[in-house]
Amino acid sequence: MKDLLVVDGHNYIFYFSHTGRLKNSDIESLKDRLISDLSAYGSQKDCSIIVVFDAKGSSNRIRGIQTVDNIKVIHSKEGETADTVIEELAKKWSDQRKVFVVTSDYLQQKVVFGKNIIRKSSREFSLEIKSVKENIRYTIKENKNRLRGNFYPLEDRLDPQTKKKISDLRKK
Repeated sequence: MKDLLVVDGHNYIFYFSHTGRLKNSDIESLKDRLISDLSAYGSQKDCSIIVVFDAKGSSNRIRGIQTVDNIKVIHSKEGETADTVIEELAKKWSDQRKVFVVTSDYLQQKVVFGKNIIRKSSREFSLEIKSVKENIRYTIKENKNRLRGNFYPLEDRLDPQTKKKISDLRKK
């Protein structure tokens, strides 16, 4: 069974937000970016990923669970914190596979250590994400360079008559 990575979403986002006040649209944008980054991370690492967000101020009576780009996204229900969900997930899966929890919440870290689960700080995990994204960029660049000599633009593969016909069509 694959390792499991559980990310405290808001904790991760707010760790890097130096302003105390973010608009809801900013938070939603940062959540989308985090999910995108986690998807890139997951494409390079052989693990299952769950990101948990507090539904603070929400009137959701049940947990919101959806899958976005192979990332399981959980929003806690009314009266429940992301920490509670993370502890529940860690307890459920720690006997069956290695569980990594990403949080910078000190109390959460202590709980995680108590359950023999590996904890990563938000800062530490952000460096991992940065490294994975750099590796992806490098691979893309290398593939472009390798394929550059093998790629022939369409214009170079057309006979003169077809080129003229296309040019005439463009002018119309």
